[in-house]
Amino acid sequence: MRLQRKNSRTSQRGPFRRRRALAPRRTNVGRDRGLGTGHARPARLLPARPQPGPRGAGSVAVAFVASALALLTGCDRSSAAPDMPAANLAGFAVETIEGATPWTSLQANDAEQDFHFVIVSDRTGDARPGVFASAIPKVNVLEPAFVVSVGDLIEGYTQDQAQIDREWDEFEGFVDQLEVPFFYAAGNHDMSNAVMAETWQARFGPSFYRFVYKDVLFLVLNSELFGMVSKPDTPVPGPWTQAEQLAFIERTLAEVPAPRWTIVIVHQPLWDYARGVRGDWPQVETLLAGRDYTVFAGHFHHYVKIERQDSNYITLATTGGGSNLRGNLYGEFDHVALVTMAAGGPRIANLMLEGIHDADLVTEDVRDTMYWLDDAVQSVPMLESPNEGAFSAGTVAFQVTNGGDADLNVALHVDPGPDLRYAGTAETVTIPANGERLFSFPLSTDKPLPYPDIVPGRVFWSLSTHTGQRPVDLNVVSALLPVTTFAIPGGDAPSVDGDLSEWANLPYRARRQGDVVSPPTAETDIAYSFAVQESDGDLYIAVRVRDDSLLADEGRGVLTQDSVMIAVDSRPDPERSANLRLQESSRDLAQMAVGLVTLPGIVEESYYLRYLDASRAAVASKATATATGYDVELKVDGDYLDQRAGAPWQTLRLAITAVDWDAGEDVNEIPWYAKGSDGVALHWVPYRFGEAPVAASGTFVRSVER
Repeated sequence: MRLQRKNSRTSQRGPFRRRRALAPRRTNVGRDRGLGTGHARPARLLPARPQPGPRGAGSVAVAFVASALALLTGCDRSSAAPDMPAANLAGFAVETIEGATPWTSLQANDAEQDFHFVIVSDRTGDARPGVFASAIPKVNVLEPAFVVSVGDLIEGYTQDQAQIDREWDEFEGFVDQLEVPFFYAAGNHDMSNAVMAETWQARFGPSFYRFVYKDVLFLVLNSELFGMVSKPDTPVPGPWTQAEQLAFIERTLAEVPAPRWTIVIVHQPLWDYARGVRGDWPQVETLLAGRDYTVFAGHFHHYVKIERQDSNYITLATTGGGSNLRGNLYGEFDHVALVTMAAGGPRIANLMLEGIHDADLVTEDVRDTMYWLDDAVQSVPMLESPNEGAFSAGTVAFQVTNGGDADLNVALHVDPGPDLRYAGTAETVTIPANGERLFSFPLSTDKPLPYPDIVPGRVFWSLSTHTGQRPVDLNVVSALLPVTTFAIPGGDAPSVDGDLSEWANLPYRARRQGDVVSPPTAETDIAYSFAVQESDGDLYIAVRVRDDSLLADEGRGVLTQDSVMIAVDSRPDPERSANLRLQESSRDLAQMAVGLVTLPGIVEESYYLRYLDASRAAVASKATATATGYDVELKVDGDYLDQRAGAPWQTLRLAITAVDWDAGEDVNEIPWYAKGSDGVALHWVPYRFGEAPVAASGTFVRSVER
């Protein structure tokens, strides 16, 4: 079966679509045979196999592409240093260097016969609108030689000719945006009855065909002739028969007996059904035996690679088709396959759609917009007057600031959590350029609740603005928590020895995660209680940690084992009540007293902690193991707190965290470690240095002024 090019508009149809006419983007020389589309190949800056120039003993060259260097510097080759003779090695234009060289090899991975193509998978079968359309510009960014499909391009399953035409017109509108040829393959949604099969023939010609590109045979088959999905024993009716397809396969493999590789495209994974191989597929495998080949399919909407006959059979996931998108281990994701044809065969890179972006991913104006948008929502300090230490009604507020030159659209809704009651509804508000707005949330409880026991609610914000013509959207979560001040009792100074027998009561308890954006914790895994006390101007803190599995190792650093961390801020407002991101707060953190306490009593001389030397020196501590975990005592130097307060301190803010490392687990949200390590941080209240802090939370006041 030979493909004929026609002179009418249908010449762009057939099973492949030619590249759209675009303004030239590169200099082209010569023509490359293969697809027969008349594409000009990009000119090579340097010859593929240059003759080596003179080399000294043990010398190679600095990699400079001569013509590119001229473009970048405005200099021609005559400006090269006369004492550094040029060499030309493996496609690199180089200047001679004696001795060691700053590269590993000059054997470029750029063989003349290598090329890239992209395979797109199922768009339909409960298509999710917009996904396939979004893939087209991303495929263009990849600059493949061409694109191949594995079918299911329209929803189909109808004999309504008008509906079929509408669906194909829509799909061809997507393909028209591609900058390279597109090769069609038929899926069950594209060809489920005779009307659809005849429509395919009228629009695209054959439903099975072949082409050769750079000595690679592409064999595109119609899986519905092996047996329809709905009737596995019955080929789809229409212009073709399965006997014709099998004869075509046999003839093609005879006429192209020794390509360097064969790529088979078929929609259904006929070899991977639960009840066994379907139809005549074993006959195809018999015909393919003895040659190097790879098979690509779709249909199941689940990715898997299977090895049969010493060959790879790859079923792709989706490019917009119905999917639960449960992730890699389920094989459920939206992707395209970028296939590199090299001397050793195809090399496949599965590229998730969400991970393909062009150079405009973040432009300067987008970056500058994100600078202010990320901090647009700020918790407003609103310390309630304690009513015997319990909350029954009050208000929490947030300031939203538009720092840009366009409107900021704010949509919000509230989840008050199990303890708080909120009578308001979802809101949508527009804040004009450079404007601001205060959002107040009246809260109540069914009965008075001690402030330390309140489970925070959450406010979900959707912020939308634009810079130029580009939209910029950000979703933010804020903790919804009424706060008050807590009293610091006075008393005799306890011994800082890790023995908490001198402490009558530990009234503040962290039994569940107090930070709304950190992962939840189980009380059986990690929990703690603590107390504070003042004596002679010094601050004392006692912490009892319940931990089911202690990790204490002198060979590990302070940040990579079980520990208690505190930060005590005695500065005056507004600095004390303000919230700070950890990665942006080193200067502020250095003004606080900081304690990092481990069971081995490690004092780590870490480059990353050097800026906290004075802060840590203000804290003395001791930890001891117990039957249920460990106890910690800390003393914060009163003189240090006075210096930071600018006067004898009266009010301070306490951030306290217990960090739990259990060997073998893989949960971690400690900000300075990446997800996938073994620690989890339990915060008493929303983490001051995290993503959803509450202004002035954790504020303590001395009971008796000095």
